[in-house]
Amino acid sequence: MRCCRLQALALLPLAALVLACGAGPEPSSEPAAEPPRRVFLITVDTLRADHLGWHGYPRDTSPRLDEWVERGIVFERAIVQWPKTGPSFASMFTSLYPHTTGLINRAAQTIPDDYLALPAWFQERGFTTAAVISNPVLSRELGWGRGFDHYEQTWVDQATLDAVDELPIEQRPMAFRRHVWADRVNELALPLLASLASEERLFVWLHYTDPHAPYLLQPGTENPFLEDEYYTGDQIVDLTGAEGRALGDQRELRYYVAQYDANVRVTDRAIGAILDEIKVLGMEDGSLFVMTSDHGEELAEHGVPFEHGPVPYNSSVHVPLAVVGEPWVDAGARVAQPVELIGLFPTLVELLGEPMPEGFEGRSWLPLLAGRTGAEEDADPVAFADAGAYQRHLRSIQDQEWQLVLRPPNKEREKPLIEIYHLPSDPLQLEDVASEFPEVRDRLGRQLSRWIRDSPENVSPHTEAARKALEAMGYLE
Repeated sequence: MRCCRLQALALLPLAALVLACGAGPEPSSEPAAEPPRRVFLITVDTLRADHLGWHGYPRDTSPRLDEWVERGIVFERAIVQWPKTGPSFASMFTSLYPHTTGLINRAAQTIPDDYLALPAWFQERGFTTAAVISNPVLSRELGWGRGFDHYEQTWVDQATLDAVDELPIEQRPMAFRRHVWADRVNELALPLLASLASEERLFVWLHYTDPHAPYLLQPGTENPFLEDEYYTGDQIVDLTGAEGRALGDQRELRYYVAQYDANVRVTDRAIGAILDEIKVLGMEDGSLFVMTSDHGEELAEHGVPFEHGPVPYNSSVHVPLAVVGEPWVDAGARVAQPVELIGLFPTLVELLGEPMPEGFEGRSWLPLLAGRTGAEEDADPVAFADAGAYQRHLRSIQDQEWQLVLRPPNKEREKPLIEIYHLPSDPLQLEDVASEFPEVRDRLGRQLSRWIRDSPENVSPHTEAARKALEAMGYLE
């Protein structure tokens, strides 16, 4: 699924990133549409695709977005490359896999200066660049403001965070949350948009954080999902050692899921207000909108409740992705094949008619935006995702029907473990059927082994562990 691969460990200097890799679609005989003048990237932290109405969720968590995405194209299986904020955005903004950037495991990381990043690319082409973000791991102090003319942080400065840290531990979650509510994002974003309304070339990134644990709601906000028809089950969640995610003495899973869903609903309302204002300001025409997330959230499916990062199952790596904007998308269409979020950067490069930078590992979604099926471009489209924590590095590959997850050996298990899941019948990946489908295990295992084999040598020892595990299974060629 890569476009072009970096060949060495060393970070490539920006001067080398100037040539097209030549992996794009064949030129069309039809006149090309004028490129977008404005690009709006709207991201929501910790947002699972399967908890949105437009992905079939029964609760009414996303009424505004459900309606809005009908104007564009929905990717039904968009996969992030590492389910942690810093590594995920680093891959999204560079079109490089985490094992190439070396940014894995930890959330609070930044893109090395030597890599070409999406905001700087826009800025170099004369676009005014602006952002409002609400997650401190994307702070200006960590370098995420590079390439932006305007970079607004909802908590304002580091002193705000320091003041929260001085509070008793039980008071910190609410004290911090009041600085990152969706309403706070809009409080900064609305006047910023008004000030930029006359800009003809504009890139705007808005990042919301409400679905992130702990799932606290703003005071005065009622949860419409408590005691509704889906408020069922008696499963108790063990939050030992995870007090930062606990809400008082509550331990019922149904309560936490309802709180998570209510935060999704709050974010949906806030994004709706932004979309309304963009239309009022006359900024909608000539604009392309991309709405997605950096990762999903484990809601106790795989032993890591209210967490993301340790495992690469679709509860963590499957995120919403919708692209809206005439005339560049096939409005009302849905794409069933898996796509990777590292395709964002090359897609925007192609839409703007610019040369493709050398070294991108992501594949452009442009053929899919135009309504052409993946079969024309790739007979067997797959998506890769890594995950891990605490000296573990898991790898995964999925096609339209199956997912393979590779767990390297550990202290309790000398041999690598390969899991296989049938996604149509088991979307939450709860039943490993590797022993029943050895041909699927072998086919996806060989594809995963080629991906690992062809990857640049990485600073992480876990990549080598995965390589050895696949070699032991006989998959490395």
